Amino acid sequence: MKEDICTIPVNEVMVVRDGCPICRMCDTLEEHMLNFILGDAMMEPDVRIETNHQSFCDKHFSLLLGRKNRLAIALILESRLDTIEKTIFSKGFASSKKGNIDKISNAMGGCYICKRVDTALDRLLNTFFILWKKEDEFRANFASQPMICLPHYHLLLKKGQASLDKKSFGAFETQAANVMREGLSSLKSDVTGFCKMFDYHNAGAEWGTKRDAIERAISFETGRRKK
Repeated sequence: MKEDICTIPVNEVMVVRDGCPICRMCDTLEEHMLNFILGDAMMEPDVRIETNHQSFCDKHFSLLLGRKNRLAIALILESRLDTIEKTIFSKGFASSKKGNIDKISNAMGGCYICKRVDTALDRLLNTFFILWKKEDEFRANFASQPMICLPHYHLLLKKGQASLDKKSFGAFETQAANVMREGLSSLKSDVTGFCKMFDYHNAGAEWGTKRDAIERAISFETGRRKK
């Protein structure tokens, strides 16, 4: 298949061998969104309108603060807080408690970045399954991945079932299970090895791949890469 703007980012992720490939997709999308929010989005009225009505989760607020652009965050929060005030109090509190709760629910809005990462990831996974079905090299690259995290293993099977015919899905499920099984076995071994390093019999032994076993196990459970 000829590469284009849709296939290139998926292929680029799949040629790397470093943890879960879907986590890497999410990292790339998240990085793009963080840069966008504190950069071009500041001059986009449509985006500012959306961020007035949607907030950010704790994780993404922390990542935004880590970008050292506090003025941009303050400007976003200035108009966001104004929208919250107007949503809840502009017409006074409703006489019914339910009306007040609905206003507060509307003001909360959810995380702008999470929603857009999820939408973009869904589109990338559409391309992922087109490539998996048509490209031998792509299937080989997927088969050689070192790990799929638990949340993205679940996501891939759900998306694959909806995207592939029954025969193709059976083959994909088998391949994904093999990647998952081998990666999990290796991870278990490293976590056990990490624990054994605290036995005095192993004093002075080489840590090897065991040193970051805890971080990798947490990433496996949560789908969030620990750096």
